Amino acid sequence: MQNKIIQNIVFPKELPVSQRVEDIKKAITDNSIVIICGETGSGKTTQLPKICLDLGRGMKKIIGHTQPRRIAARSVATRISEELKSDLGGLVGYKVRFTDKVTKASSIKVMTDGILLAETQNDPLLKKYDTLIIDEAHERSLNIDFLLGYLKNILPKRPDLKIIITSATIDVDKFSSHFNDAPIIQVSGRTFPVEILYRPLRKKTNEDLEDIEDAVLSAIHDLDNQIGDILIFLPGERDIHDIKRFLSDQLNSQFEILPLYSRLAIKEQQKIFKPSGLRRIILTTNIAETSLTVPGIKYVIDVGLARIVRYSPRLKIEQLLIEKISQASANQRAGRCGRVAPGICIRLYEEEDFKTRSEFTDPEIMRTSLASVILKMSSLNLGAVDQFPFLQPPIYKFIQDGYQLLNELGAVDNENKILPLGRQLAKMPLDPSLGRILIESKKQNCVKEILAIISALSISDPRERPFDRADQADKAHLIFHDPESGFLSFLKLWFLFKKEAKDQKSKSLRIFCEKYFLSFNRMREWQELYKQLLQMAEEMDYKVSNKDANYEQIHLSFLSGLLGNIGFKDSEGYEYLGTRSIKFLIGPKLFRNKNYKWIMAAEIIDTGKLYAQCIAKIDIKWVEKLALHLVDFEYSNPRWNKKLSRVDATQKSLLYGLIINPGKTIHYGSVNPEESRQIFIRQGLVEMEYETNASFWKHNLALIDQIEKLEHKSRRQDILINKDVLYQFYENKIDKEIMNGAGFEFWRKNIERHDPKYLFLTKEYLMQKSADQIDDIQYPDSLKINNVPVILKYHFEPNHPNDGLTASFSYAGLSQIKKESMDWLVPGMIREKVSTLIKSLPKPLRTQLGPVQKVVTDFLLEADYKVEFNEALTKFIRSKTNSLFRVQNELIANLPQHLKINYAILDKTGYEIDSSRDLVELQQSNKEIISEVMEEISFDIEVDNLTYWPNFSIPEAVEEVWHEQTVKGFPALISQGSYVNLKVLDNAEVAKSEHYEGVKLLLQLQIKERIKNLKKTPPQFDNFALKLKTHIEPELLKENFFDLVMNESMAWEKPTPRSKESFEELVSFVKNRIGKVALEVSSILCEVANSYQELSLLLESNKFLPKSLIDDVGEQLDILLPPYESPLFLFEQFKNYPRFISATKVRIKKYNQRQNSDQKLFSDIARLQTKWIEKVSAFVESDDDVPKSYINFLWALQELRVSLFAQELKTPYPISLKRLEKRWAEIVNA
Repeated sequence: MQNKIIQNIVFPKELPVSQRVEDIKKAITDNSIVIICGETGSGKTTQLPKICLDLGRGMKKIIGHTQPRRIAARSVATRISEELKSDLGGLVGYKVRFTDKVTKASSIKVMTDGILLAETQNDPLLKKYDTLIIDEAHERSLNIDFLLGYLKNILPKRPDLKIIITSATIDVDKFSSHFNDAPIIQVSGRTFPVEILYRPLRKKTNEDLEDIEDAVLSAIHDLDNQIGDILIFLPGERDIHDIKRFLSDQLNSQFEILPLYSRLAIKEQQKIFKPSGLRRIILTTNIAETSLTVPGIKYVIDVGLARIVRYSPRLKIEQLLIEKISQASANQRAGRCGRVAPGICIRLYEEEDFKTRSEFTDPEIMRTSLASVILKMSSLNLGAVDQFPFLQPPIYKFIQDGYQLLNELGAVDNENKILPLGRQLAKMPLDPSLGRILIESKKQNCVKEILAIISALSISDPRERPFDRADQADKAHLIFHDPESGFLSFLKLWFLFKKEAKDQKSKSLRIFCEKYFLSFNRMREWQELYKQLLQMAEEMDYKVSNKDANYEQIHLSFLSGLLGNIGFKDSEGYEYLGTRSIKFLIGPKLFRNKNYKWIMAAEIIDTGKLYAQCIAKIDIKWVEKLALHLVDFEYSNPRWNKKLSRVDATQKSLLYGLIINPGKTIHYGSVNPEESRQIFIRQGLVEMEYETNASFWKHNLALIDQIEKLEHKSRRQDILINKDVLYQFYENKIDKEIMNGAGFEFWRKNIERHDPKYLFLTKEYLMQKSADQIDDIQYPDSLKINNVPVILKYHFEPNHPNDGLTASFSYAGLSQIKKESMDWLVPGMIREKVSTLIKSLPKPLRTQLGPVQKVVTDFLLEADYKVEFNEALTKFIRSKTNSLFRVQNELIANLPQHLKINYAILDKTGYEIDSSRDLVELQQSNKEIISEVMEEISFDIEVDNLTYWPNFSIPEAVEEVWHEQTVKGFPALISQGSYVNLKVLDNAEVAKSEHYEGVKLLLQLQIKERIKNLKKTPPQFDNFALKLKTHIEPELLKENFFDLVMNESMAWEKPTPRSKESFEELVSFVKNRIGKVALEVSSILCEVANSYQELSLLLESNKFLPKSLIDDVGEQLDILLPPYESPLFLFEQFKNYPRFISATKVRIKKYNQRQNSDQKLFSDIARLQTKWIEKVSAFVESDDDVPKSYINFLWALQELRVSLFAQELKTPYPISLKRLEKRWAEIVNA
């Protein structure tokens, strides 16, 4: 570099620093390091580079001057060049990210501290500089702290290098001590006094304070009579927008209100340097605390708050929280108003509050993640972080957290030693997470897409949303919005930008940015960073594919660097559960209503609540793939896998405490071999769930099965050895390394070459008690019932559906099995059944019977096993007690389940179709199956469409072999209306009933003409039908008249015909009888009709009869003349109907004379009738036939009515209430 000639360097006299120029020159000349402590307004920022230039520095090399912010670097360079009367980029240049205005002619280079730090990678000793001014060191950013430590390290190798550290407010002793007691020069600051006023927020109520907006407006009104602009410090951008809108409404254009914050477009930022003529109010964040001087400011309003970035090592997130500023920051803010005239600073908090605040703001290194620093130091070979000469060493947990993040990225191992991937990351000018993403993109073949997106994430969001045009901005941004991924939204914007701003010229880019509400400068930054990253990628041999990447490739790449930023939602709310037990919300509004189960975020920010920014839907399987080195596993439910012959377990995968896979089945042997071996032996071998064709296994299973059957039969569990003993047998025999089937088989085959019976069990070893008394006589395995083979199985397991004895048989024999045949159980079980029943008898009976076991023995010795069990036991009890006690089904129903047989139907293959402990219910519910069997069997006897008897006799039963089983059927003639079919049925009783009806129809077909006339015009029909029509429909009466005549005509003493000869004999019998029967029935019906008519007239003439009497008469008529049931009449009682009705007439006629006795007599009859109804209803509900004794009792009740109400009509046999009560007891107990 050529020597440069600098002339006429002037130091403005009004600046305090100008008074100390010579002192500063001497200090710089005599020392390598000088610390300048200058208050706000001292002029140090602009004059120090000029002082160094005046000393002759910057001639052959450059004077480096760092600023913490880009806007400050540009404005400082401009001011210095103006004072030196040179063009910007000439004598004075500046360099910030993506903008380099430094030339060979430049002696002073103003830059951000990050630029200088980046230069250390290519110029470790910073040889291009002879002087370095580190300005605003009090801000203690991470870059500043790193630079100060770095410079201390290189000073011994660069004795020619001069270092000047400057700040408005600084912990002077700490800096001096750090640089070996470097000299300190104090420079006074403000040229005008600043009055500090404390105006804390007023209390509106007992608890609430006034809003900041109101407090700010009140402070502005306090300054109404003053001249000069107002600078208002607020915590963040949102506060600036809210206050701007509020003040605009309240102040009615009295002021020009301007925002100032780092993300604001450059064009908008520049407005603060161009006065408009109105008084101005500048709303700013802490960006205006240092370096940046806003002209014309005479007043400051300080709310005392700022958004401070703090990294939480516990939550692993950056927290951008509003905090109270330090005293140093508060003084810096106050110093902004004493530059041009005496100023006033109004602090919206208490003075006591100010005094209790920390003196300085915590340096960034104490509140940030150190992952980037660790990588950079590693790449520069600066040694361990905790040994680096930081001005203030970082907290140990922050260092550990930095290493933990790098471990998450795969950059360091568990010993914190840098790995090859870490060395790659160190070479990249990127955040480590973004660098890891770029490395993964090479593997996923999506470098092109990732470069575009990570360059966007490395800058401030280019999207702008002016408050006055928010809706328009939102619509414009929707054009490149991706509904599933914020990352892809950036990619779509990039592609749109490449398409529409093809020439990449400034004008074209500006038009594009205005159209889509984008920041021009940030889009240029994005463009420049993309070029730099693309160049870096090409140098690292990252090939850019021409083929577009898919969603999975892109997001797999991002996930590799953002594993700690995933979230899971399992509820209806908006909250996601993240790693390390955090809960967060989605920041971008367009994604808030998406119910994605799993998402990842570019970052999670704490602003009072946690918000995920730039999110995307992900597949959780991707996380498992990328996070193997980070995942913790929990294992549960180890179990035997019969199919794979191994022990499996459920593996729960957790990433930093977040469950990413709640249940995955894995082979447990490699995780816990010892427990797996125990389960293999216990569940596989002892519980017999193992499957193998080995001879030892077949032998052992057969022996165990044989002994278990003995236990089930005897209902004991003390015959087979304890499972622990069996476990010990296998434990002692099997090699200790065996844990699964595959290993076991290999080992077993080797052992059995030398000892084939090495694993054989013996009966003696397995049996701990004798079982000689358990034989096939006491506990048979099969029997035959009506030629149906029945398999008997025994099961001992209380509360199990199959506990006790199960009788299994083919469904072909279901209808032939009778419950009575099985009620005696088997010899080995009947004693317990009888014993249980005896114990459940009423106590007086038990006392009479005597000792239970003796009674049971006597019964079993005396009983006739051919008699139904209930009947046999009833007979025995009555013989021993002289009681009328009967063993009813209710008593049997209360037996324990195992003493009631379980009936099971089997299909052709022996598989159980259905089962029940109620045989009748089982038969009813499987009627269709039985019918299908009967239809499938080909019975040669079956004939259809018969109108006369076939040329053969019809047997009562037939048998056919079906699937090697004998099936019994019951032939019957089935009525079809105009003909009959000869069919074989499965039920004998049903067949008997159907056959009678079939014979009746066949008989009618033989005497068609007589039947036709009888049906059409019964004798005297009009006479009786007309009188009964109010009670019975004439057509129904005609049908029932015919049925009654037909049934009575067929009533002979012989059985229903089964042969042609017998049938023909019946035909002759009916021909001779049917006419007489028809006349007799007609005559009785006429008599009944007359009695009914007289009774009806009698009831009408006695209108004051009680309702109970009228209801009783109605019920009696319904019994005698049921108007809806068929048949209506029973012939054997039909002749008594006139007498029964006449008795009712007598009762009504005499009612007034014997009201009291009538009610008493009616009450007695009703009591018996109610008992009868209850019993008969039970038969009907269970679909059983009503026993004849109960039917006869009904007619006895009618005779009782005659005896009680019309004794003069007489009864065919003696009858009384007492006799009927006795008869009822006999019926019930029969």
